[in-house]
Amino acid sequence: ILFGVEPLLGAAVMCTWLIVAFFFRYSSLAALAASLFAPAYYLFGHQIAWQTSDAELLAVTVMSALLLMRHKDNIARLVSGQETKIGAKKEAPAEETDAQA
Repeated sequence: ILFGVEPLLGAAVMCTWLIVAFFFRYSSLAALAASLFAPAYYLFGHQIAWQTSDAELLAVTVMSALLLMRHKDNIARLVSGQETKIGAKKEAPAEETDAQA
């Protein structure tokens, strides 16, 4: 959606996601960081890369807030250290490991 608002904004947010995901290996953390930076990037780009409007700023901010609310379970898993990292193999349920032994 951000590419439709401003292509450079979409690219900046995508780069944020890629950098955070590369260094920390958590997709949810990368999405949260990218979401938090999106409104800031939009404001910083004013008269440098694009013209801003109050309606677009509101839309970007609401999308960011909705993403944060949707990731509340992921946030809890990140805080508790239980979030799965990118590329990590999921642990088999205890029932399956017991049956295989």
